[in-house]
Amino acid sequence: MAERDLSVDFYRVCAIGLVVVGHWLAANATYHDGEFGMLNVLEEMPWTQWLTLPFQVIPAFFLMAGYASAVSWARRRDHGSEPAQSWLRSRLSRTLGPTAAYVGLVLVVVTVLLVVGVDGAKLAFGGWAVAYHLWFLVVFVLLISATPVVMAADRRWGLAVPAALAIGVGVIDLAYIGGGVPYVGYLNYVLGWAVSYQIGIAWRSGRLAGRRPIVLALSSAVVLAVLLAWGPYPVSMIGVPGEQLQNTAPPSLALVAFAAAQAGLLLTAAPAVNRALRTMRAQRPLAAANGAVMGLYLWHMVPVVVVALLGYPTGLLPQPPIGSADWWLARLGWVAAIAVVTAVLMAMLWWQRARLAAPLPSLPVPLPAGWGLASLLVGALVTAAGVLVFTVGGFAPDGRFPVLATLMFAAGAVLVALTPRAGRAAIGARQADTRPASPE
Repeated sequence: MAERDLSVDFYRVCAIGLVVVGHWLAANATYHDGEFGMLNVLEEMPWTQWLTLPFQVIPAFFLMAGYASAVSWARRRDHGSEPAQSWLRSRLSRTLGPTAAYVGLVLVVVTVLLVVGVDGAKLAFGGWAVAYHLWFLVVFVLLISATPVVMAADRRWGLAVPAALAIGVGVIDLAYIGGGVPYVGYLNYVLGWAVSYQIGIAWRSGRLAGRRPIVLALSSAVVLAVLLAWGPYPVSMIGVPGEQLQNTAPPSLALVAFAAAQAGLLLTAAPAVNRALRTMRAQRPLAAANGAVMGLYLWHMVPVVVVALLGYPTGLLPQPPIGSADWWLARLGWVAAIAVVTAVLMAMLWWQRARLAAPLPSLPVPLPAGWGLASLLVGALVTAAGVLVFTVGGFAPDGRFPVLATLMFAAGAVLVALTPRAGRAAIGARQADTRPASPE
């Protein structure tokens, strides 16, 4: 068996950590006259938009996901003991199981709060705060579902695939930004992130060896500089409310160039990172950290809501003017309080990991293989659509229970879990694989 690439694990853990801390720092809640609100730091202090360059690590997230999928797919192909459909179902189940646990528990809390009569506006705010980060899973589920196709594309066309995807993003930008064609930009929500996913696959396939990573980094950095200096794109690599043009909503060609430059730098540093980690004998800590990243990503906004609800109405948390020296000092206390609550939450998640981190259970049914695949793909699409509705409207839209999103998510999850009886053994074998993976 090939030696495990520790740099992938390290990059994944670092990416999650930066995303989490970035969300905590950017979550500038306010409380006045009994009402919660939210100020966006990037909007209130425009100079902070430059800080999005080191903190935008979602492209690295998808890069590592592509690498991990390629490793798992190659293992399936080399062993020759698992049908592609079983592999896909297992991979999606490992993503949707923890997600279903998170969604289910949040919905239980929402129901209880509705019954006891919590103010609808406060409930809607909290429900949105613990849902908006789930957008990542919408794209992730779609990319995982497309893995068999993109793996075949990599084998046939190699690096031409991510190049073609990047060109496609540019063409859509021309139509959407330059031509004002409505809605076409939504395609870039998949194509834009698919570039990083495909680069990760190419990395695992050995197509980015030698000097290619540094060439990718430098050439992409030049393209990014040109796009930011002479193109219509803003410098912020994270969406800024109120801005007409954003690099993440939908993903733009500038974000793709940024992602490619980031990927080139990470791949260039990977051999040195591997050597350092093996010298430090960091395999076990990295494995433990990787086992926790999915739970951390899913649950990391819950402590934000808890600290806000306990700290602001009681006056325990100060509210100095945003951008002042006192505000920056208060940010340290804010992040420290959230980190303490998160540590307690992560301990509880570890204690209940058999329930909260388990993949979706398989539901064996007498289905032909073709119908099983159709059920799987439809289920993935419906589940992704349900998560998208949660992301946009929150878990308590307008202070109400999210009936439509809940039904969509539940129906999609059941369809993914339906397993043709012939594939039951293979599914069990895949779910027994406890190797750490990306948040999926």
